[in-house]
Amino acid sequence: MPKPILPVNFADQSPKARVVQYNKKRYSIRLEPVFWRALELVASDHELKLGKFIGKLETIYQGPNFSSFLRVFCMVSAERHLAATQTDTHKNTILSIIEASPSPAALLSSDMTIMSCNNSFYNWLGETSIGLEGSNITKLFQLRTKGQLQQGLDELLQTVSQHLDARIIRVVPGKVITAQARMVRASLYNHKKQYIVIWIASSPRLAAAKQNKQRNVRPWERSNH
Repeated sequence: MPKPILPVNFADQSPKARVVQYNKKRYSIRLEPVFWRALELVASDHELKLGKFIGKLETIYQGPNFSSFLRVFCMVSAERHLAATQTDTHKNTILSIIEASPSPAALLSSDMTIMSCNNSFYNWLGETSIGLEGSNITKLFQLRTKGQLQQGLDELLQTVSQHLDARIIRVVPGKVITAQARMVRASLYNHKKQYIVIWIASSPRLAAAKQNKQRNVRPWERSNH
């Protein structure tokens, strides 16, 4: 039997303007109270005051409307919290395994949105959790598979295949980082939604550095084969 849709008192959710300050910069933002509460909870989870937290979000913000960005951020954070609540009830759960993994690993939604990452993943990318959660992983680096990526993901989620291997190519200033990755389907207990776990080889190769080294070798230093 479908669950009833509970009524919401929209009169209590009219947008409220607030001014927050961080690093001598003032932000005047207008949001519904439910989003203000959500931002305060996420800021507290990161052990930051609201002003400093919003200031950090402003550094990764992209788009024409900062208020809309904050609303989306709240929803993505809520989705990630829901995933954590549903999976982290026992010691050997998906998120616990990911966090304990020495290799970079992440929990993705079916549309490749990052739900959660372990510390190795943050360190490998040189990013913070604030900047990664809610991002589409294909915006961070290229995923090259034998066939079409989307077809491979569909087969993985539909249990046609057990795993999907990919080559990662990440371009950063001055170098190209390549690594191998494996994606597996993660079906959460008593939950219809499908997730994907991606593991990355812990020793990525620096393609550009290797190529530059070869270019700088003098002709008489090259071995003849």
